[in-house]
Amino acid sequence: MARDPPLLSLSTPTARVPTTVTIGHVQLRDVLICPQERGIVNYVQMRSIAEHNLLEPHKPPRTIVDLAFLPNTLASLPVPGTDHTILAAGGQDAEIHLSLLAPESRSVWQFNTHLQGSINNSILLTSLSLTDSNESSAEPRMAVSNNDRVVMFFDVPVRSRPHTINQVGAVRFNVPINHSSISPDGRTLLSVGDSSKVFLHRLTGGAHVTASPIATLTLPPTSNPFSSPALVASFSTAFSADGSKYAVASQEGAVAVWDVRSTRPLKVFPTDKTRGCSANNIGTTWLSEDPQEWSHRRSRGPGWSTRNVKFGGRPGRELMLFTEHTSLVHVIDARTFETEEVLNMPAFPPSAPPRRTTTAAPTTTRARYGPPPPPPHSNPSFNHSSTRIVRTLENTFRITVADEYDPSAVLVIPPMGDHAVEREVRRVLGHHGVPSRHGHFSVDDMGNGDDMEVDSDQVPVYGYAAPRRHGHRHGSGSDDEEDDRDIGEEEEDGHECVVPPPPSSMEEDEELEHVVEEEEERNLAGACFDPSGAYIYVASDSGVAEWTVRGAEKRWWAGGDWER
Repeated sequence: MARDPPLLSLSTPTARVPTTVTIGHVQLRDVLICPQERGIVNYVQMRSIAEHNLLEPHKPPRTIVDLAFLPNTLASLPVPGTDHTILAAGGQDAEIHLSLLAPESRSVWQFNTHLQGSINNSILLTSLSLTDSNESSAEPRMAVSNNDRVVMFFDVPVRSRPHTINQVGAVRFNVPINHSSISPDGRTLLSVGDSSKVFLHRLTGGAHVTASPIATLTLPPTSNPFSSPALVASFSTAFSADGSKYAVASQEGAVAVWDVRSTRPLKVFPTDKTRGCSANNIGTTWLSEDPQEWSHRRSRGPGWSTRNVKFGGRPGRELMLFTEHTSLVHVIDARTFETEEVLNMPAFPPSAPPRRTTTAAPTTTRARYGPPPPPPHSNPSFNHSSTRIVRTLENTFRITVADEYDPSAVLVIPPMGDHAVEREVRRVLGHHGVPSRHGHFSVDDMGNGDDMEVDSDQVPVYGYAAPRRHGHRHGSGSDDEEDDRDIGEEEEDGHECVVPPPPSSMEEDEELEHVVEEEEERNLAGACFDPSGAYIYVASDSGVAEWTVRGAEKRWWAGGDWER
């Protein structure tokens, strides 16, 4: 039997550029787009949208939009009949940004507003009329999936800078909606949210969009030994190019594909639920079933949750790709759904700009899964002093952030009497995204942090911080709750989180950093195709990589013209 040809030209990236991509919400990871041409991508970088040409890696990214908020989601749309592009972003407090960009990403106008409601989980832009025909509407339209159990439709005027945007319809649900897609003919709305349900609606109307239910389907159960009600949610959907198939990416660790003519999935792609439970990955962080703990950075989410699904590829060679929460990218032959290639997101060296997130939530239950980390005595070279330091990291080195974007909010590490240990603590904190620097005060002052004298000539290590506002939809608790355990008190389950012993020399330090970089999971921030479908782009929080679809160098006849 003949073997199917590979889907990609190479399993290794054809381009990779280190940069800082900010994940503003631990579960919403769709902040990378390629709106115009191969190699030029846009992504979120703190309170801005950056443009980066991956084909010119020596050039740094440039800011094309400055924002007053940190986006959870990005979308773009070429304006029919022009060379302009609409760029849209949505935020944690129902913020909306719209830009009209001319060639070379020159801004024609920008518009910012707040919608009624809470988190804008996803935004889509369409030029379709959303009626019974697939004709373009007079103005592009925007659909916003919101945490207040609604998908709202708006007209987006493009002829001049809008002073407001008019809502032209809404569809209400019984759960928060995390993501929606519209079929290529503009007639079907596909939505998912904080449940196992998949909602399909028929869109009709002209000046005002109305929706009528078609069907409510249920995601198939996955074989998951760590199943939890807190994980039951979906965060991405997509239609195939001809609208005959659609896919849903589930937080429980599977992507299900349906044929529009059937209520049963055509194919289900489960992820490896044992991934991330190896000794290499649990030595410094524990898995948790509670998304609030992921946001608080006190544990990490399951790397196998699927976050982003997209269709793309070349004519006659359609592909589907989806990303896991960390590290892995799956590329599927969307003609047969029988061929699958799994890619590893490459590691990138640390980048200089600060990286922070806006979502934080207090811890609630500590239901952890996966084997516990080894006890401290299993490593003879790990001394009692280091054990005490690790136990006190969460309780003592606590960040109080009045403004989560305040770069002065830096954690101060007290002197410990051992430079190697101090260096290791700084490395571990930086590795986990905690901004820190060394200070001069006694260890007795560690608990309160009052009147700390900071050594100003020390360079802070920046990364993700855990600000205190904006609780997430899952779980409960108050943002002001604190862990009042005494320093040195062990976790309630009796296990301690241990780190490798401090290196004894600079050479060992560099070697350790190399090992950590290779072993640790890479947080994925988004994935997309270029407009031609010939190139795949994936972002982690530390870089963007490009893969080339097999046959990308060929020209194809499509739509009455040759395309490359």
